[in-house]
Amino acid sequence: MPAANYSVITADVVDSRLVEGFREKRDAKLAEVTRLHTDSALVSTPYTITAWDEFQVVLTRPEFTARAILDLRRIFFPMELWIAVGIGSATGLDLGPVNVNAGGEAFERAREAADRLKTVSPKSRALTSFESGNEIFDAIANTIYELHDALLEGRTEKQWEAINMQMEAGRQDITADRLDRDASTISRNLKRAFHWQSLDTVNAMEKIIRAYF
Repeated sequence: MPAANYSVITADVVDSRLVEGFREKRDAKLAEVTRLHTDSALVSTPYTITAWDEFQVVLTRPEFTARAILDLRRIFFPMELWIAVGIGSATGLDLGPVNVNAGGEAFERAREAADRLKTVSPKSRALTSFESGNEIFDAIANTIYELHDALLEGRTEKQWEAINMQMEAGRQDITADRLDRDASTISRNLKRAFHWQSLDTVNAMEKIIRAYF
């Protein structure tokens, strides 16, 4: 029987030294995303700080990766993240902190993807990288996210605020009411932030990952 595949996310806060009160803000945002992903059963290990500005998690199923990426980006804003994803086998997940006892392909590949993100490219500024050992899947996933991440450039604080409330409320009229804005303003903010395209990316990536793994 083939070994189970896991998805490991290693995230790095870009220019963390420029964030005032970084430790407190990092810990608060990690606590928020941990609660969300634990309650929705997305993670099989707690989010673990592996360095000052780096943290790691193992997802319960690889197809949850795109949902986790979206949540990390919206919850950590205005901080910017490099998000590296490794998919493959993993061991030692039940032995304590993942940065101490866990290992395997998924962790090694997440590190490869993280190292690649920090290599400056003259073509584009990548924020997300996948490494799975499957060349075709990696080409698909990395191309999709190269395009998707370009849509994140220029999102404003009000647009992210509308996105976060819309993700919680699920309806634009409720979002408008809670934020005390016109429904047309909320609609415009979501459209200009390419929110619906982000959700389409999540849905498409879930299907693609499920098909490959």
